[in-house]
Amino acid sequence: MNTRCNLVVKDSETLQFSETIDDRIQEWPHSWPLGEISYRLNSHSDDFKKSWQDRAVTVALRAWQLQISGLKFRRERNPDVSVDFNVEFEDLAHFDGKKGVLAHAYFPGQGEISGDCHINDEWDWCPGVHLSKLSTPPLVPILIHEFGHSLGLRHDNFDDTDIMYPSFNLGLKKNTIGKRSIARMQERYGKRSLPQWVLNYFIRRRNLGGDFR
Repeated sequence: MNTRCNLVVKDSETLQFSETIDDRIQEWPHSWPLGEISYRLNSHSDDFKKSWQDRAVTVALRAWQLQISGLKFRRERNPDVSVDFNVEFEDLAHFDGKKGVLAHAYFPGQGEISGDCHINDEWDWCPGVHLSKLSTPPLVPILIHEFGHSLGLRHDNFDDTDIMYPSFNLGLKKNTIGKRSIARMQERYGKRSLPQWVLNYFIRRRNLGGDFR
């Protein structure tokens, strides 16, 4: 049976978990071989410009790329070439009719579906947190979360400010990878030592929508 993780919506009254809270994070046992990871957005939503949707995928993967040294992400533009990460918008039926699910992704080590990410097109998406509202989830941070799973991270059930928390509050502008998730990812794929000002620059770009102008 293939394993995937769902990201669900959190509101002010209801907290939904897609994993059982444990006293520690039980890490997924498989990782990608060090080297290149190819990706492609195979389908698009009608919610905003297609070029921005392609860019959102790249921006989300860049958030992890800035932290790790052992993987390099490459966008594949040829639709006939197979890729490691297939990213696709899907209708509500794909998510068993569960409107509260924003997206899901498959962990590595599961054959052809490894790393694939599906986005629930029932939602009215926007590019990033600079445009998000309660009814319009931001694509970039959702993809950062899902690509965390694609690379092998399970949820962090203990820090609700971390991008890898199992639910997403649409009332907050969450866009941050927590220190524990960064350390967990670096344990898998090596640490990339960039100056903090470089990291801060790209965080500001994500927060202010600098990639979508």
